[in-house]
Amino acid sequence: MARRTIATLVRVKDENSRTAWEAMATPAPAQPLEPEALAATARALQLIEQEQRVPGVMATVQDPFACLLQTHCAKFGASTPLPGARTLEVKFDEHDAIRWAASAVFTWWKRITRFRWAEPASLAGAFPNTARVAVFGDWATGLYGAPEVSRSIVNEPAGYQLVLHLGDTYYSGDRDEVDEGLIQTWPRAAGAIHRALNGNHEMYTGGEAYFEAVGREFGQTSTYFALQNDHWILAGLDTAYSDHGLHGAQARWIAELLAQAAGRRLVLFSHHQPFSLLEAQGPRLVAKMAPFLKDRRVFAWYWGHEHRCALYDAHPAWGLLGRCVGHGGFPYFRDKLPGAGGGATAFVRVASRRGVPGADILDGPNPFIPGHEARYGPHGYASLEFDGPHMNEVIRSASGEILRATQLV
Repeated sequence: MARRTIATLVRVKDENSRTAWEAMATPAPAQPLEPEALAATARALQLIEQEQRVPGVMATVQDPFACLLQTHCAKFGASTPLPGARTLEVKFDEHDAIRWAASAVFTWWKRITRFRWAEPASLAGAFPNTARVAVFGDWATGLYGAPEVSRSIVNEPAGYQLVLHLGDTYYSGDRDEVDEGLIQTWPRAAGAIHRALNGNHEMYTGGEAYFEAVGREFGQTSTYFALQNDHWILAGLDTAYSDHGLHGAQARWIAELLAQAAGRRLVLFSHHQPFSLLEAQGPRLVAKMAPFLKDRRVFAWYWGHEHRCALYDAHPAWGLLGRCVGHGGFPYFRDKLPGAGGGATAFVRVASRRGVPGADILDGPNPFIPGHEARYGPHGYASLEFDGPHMNEVIRSASGEILRATQLV
């Protein structure tokens, strides 16, 4: 019987790294395969194979076991350097994957527990009345446009007072991936507050590596937080501890923030989306936030999870401005939309439907994926500029070029 080959990718920093990765390739001992492990592995391999449509380009799926399998194989598979790339391609066939799953990955998966939940030390921290915020999501690959985003933020002459990642460290947020993809390449803008929200990929290994790292590196003691000045409240939510929902007392915390708002406008940040024109909706998340949405207490909401940049019109029922900025560093195929697919970077209009407002969606080639530039969408981030009661939004390319600047209020 022919043995099909599937591939995943590993970051590499130097020639010695290649030797180290290859030296870790260890065969799994033969043992009987449990039916549950067989079923989980077959499903994971199918998902990975379906998603890996372009050889040599990072791909993943929204599935915990499949991502754990990718992480494990990236560490212990036989690797091959890719020409002109800072990655190794780790190939594994179905027989290898099934042996690994039986001996290690499946056992690992079943033993994973979530990190211990922690509440913020205070209701809200202080934030200057004049301040700039760098916001980027789904960035922690250490590859493609992600390092360029980091360089652009660090080298911004005007500086930033808050640097904020909206979550997802690939493939499954284990300690090595958090260290290499999130911490080592983090844009350490001088004098800024640094925060990283929790994402579903961090939670695939229970989130412990992520939570320990942000506590150690950023002094971040909770996975949700708020900052406020005389005019604005910026609140980051954890929508991953309870997948695409709100765990614990976060909704009550938002109510407490608004009770003392005294005219301040509220801007939310999260990993998951409350609504979308192109992907899943967020009914569990919206249900928790319903009182604030119905009363139009949210001015704007920025999220990731979807790998694209989408700027929504004001929501017809809730009034808020929705913003997806999940194009920070993970390779994503360009949306097949009317007017999309050209050689220039531009916004494409998508009309409202099913109660979801219309949006301008960023389209264009990705220069950081050599040989496949035209197939993948551009990486980038957002700069938010607060000046007293005013808020400007600037959408930037990975290199910092201004693609759109808008005064929101």
